[in-house]
Amino acid sequence: MSDLLEHIAPTHLVPEGHYGPQGSAGVTAHAVETPAAATLVARKGATARLIVACAAAGLPLADGPRVSAGAGLEAAGTAPGRWLVLAEGVSGADLVARLAAMTPGLAAITDQSDANLILDISGEKARAALAKGVTVDLDPTAFTAGDAATTTVSHVGVTFWRRDADTYRFAVGRSFAPAFLRWLTVSAAEYGFALSGTGRG
Repeated sequence: MSDLLEHIAPTHLVPEGHYGPQGSAGVTAHAVETPAAATLVARKGATARLIVACAAAGLPLADGPRVSAGAGLEAAGTAPGRWLVLAEGVSGADLVARLAAMTPGLAAITDQSDANLILDISGEKARAALAKGVTVDLDPTAFTAGDAATTTVSHVGVTFWRRDADTYRFAVGRSFAPAFLRWLTVSAAEYGFALSGTGRG
């Protein structure tokens, strides 16, 4: 498996395609067309009020490593009083303006739309492949739908969450996305790995 990606420059994203045994895809991954993204950080002493304000606007935030959705937004808790918020179909500037209107004077908000590769990983062997590098216990009884974590995978910092029983969403810094994809491809190839959304290389 060591020569699986030898023809791909380490600084390039792994091209979309099928890796490993043909005719099977125990793991699939899709690079999501860049959604708007922003960090939402409660100002000192304002976390509780921020959560109330967001709930009133339709986004029920959890102050912890959980993901919540509402009002067309998806928010993953990355630290106490801190969230990564994603939105489809709007610009980063629009997302920042919307969050500012929801939390007037309660938060620092930064556009992160170009900062991350967003990757959805699923399949019957997804957990087995991820377990080769993810240091979080991914057993469904320990890491349930809606749980989130900010950690390192093969020396790459990531935030990820379980969207449902079969799908994990990862946010990976763009500078480190080629390294993460190389790790994922090699880890998943033995099960048959179908990758899409990264282009032809």
